[in-house]
Amino acid sequence: MFKKLFNLIKFVWSHPLNRNHRLTAMRRVLYWQIISRIKDGPIILPFVNGTHILATRSMIGATGDWYCGLREYQDMGFLLHFLKPGDIFVDIGANIGSYSILAGSCEGVNVIAYEPIPATFNWLQKNISHNQLSKQIKIKNIGLADNKGTLKFSSNLDILNHVIINNVEQHPSIEINVEKLDDDLVDTFPTVIKIDVEGYELQVLNGAKKIINNSSLIAVIIEINGGGIRYGKRDHEIHKLLISKGFESFEYDPFNHQLNSLEGKYNSISNTLYLRNIDEVQHRISRKKTFKLGTGHTI
Repeated sequence: MFKKLFNLIKFVWSHPLNRNHRLTAMRRVLYWQIISRIKDGPIILPFVNGTHILATRSMIGATGDWYCGLREYQDMGFLLHFLKPGDIFVDIGANIGSYSILAGSCEGVNVIAYEPIPATFNWLQKNISHNQLSKQIKIKNIGLADNKGTLKFSSNLDILNHVIINNVEQHPSIEINVEKLDDDLVDTFPTVIKIDVEGYELQVLNGAKKIINNSSLIAVIIEINGGGIRYGKRDHEIHKLLISKGFESFEYDPFNHQLNSLEGKYNSISNTLYLRNIDEVQHRISRKKTFKLGTGHTI
């Protein structure tokens, strides 16, 4: 318990969005540690663009957004600065909806969110309803893969729920219908896709060949952290596939609205940002729009 609390404090203290507001961030941590233990039911946390996230103690991603403004500040900041009216954002592995709500709160942006775990999907529905974003965000309670069928998923790991092939860890599991993204999004071509499926990313991409080949797709935000090994897949396979489709790998600096090339490599710790049509991307982020976060700060 003490180690977990120490790691939390270290994360919040060192988070770039808290750089000039560390004591205020620590007060948010203290507030949450107290209120989440004495209050029954979900707690409403300010998020971005006037939206909120409904959260309970077990929701690591949502509380991270509350402590820091944007837990994954580089990728979330990129979305805020990049998206424009008419864009379609596809959120694969939406969890309770932080990325979906962020994108859906941007003017004129439509979102399609996939969350396979029914209990988590229920929270996704609640968050979208609370923020009155049902018109902007379409949600789907299915999984995505390289073939249509059913797969078993863990059901008790919050943001770490994943496809189970051989349940050697004996996690509680649930059987979920899965589709190919190409089959589910017929004649719909997104501008940005975020994929966070705990190691099953390559299978999702292999079921989205038409979408990846379409020039309307400019950005892919994807987690590449070795999780695919449980399915016999290597990280470099994802990287090789996206590079072959004309994407280049970057990190984004939201403080300076600047792209930083990864020089043909990928981030093996967190998400990697893959982009093509770089002139268009540069044009969008050069608008230097700012957005107010739930912490009261801007990005």
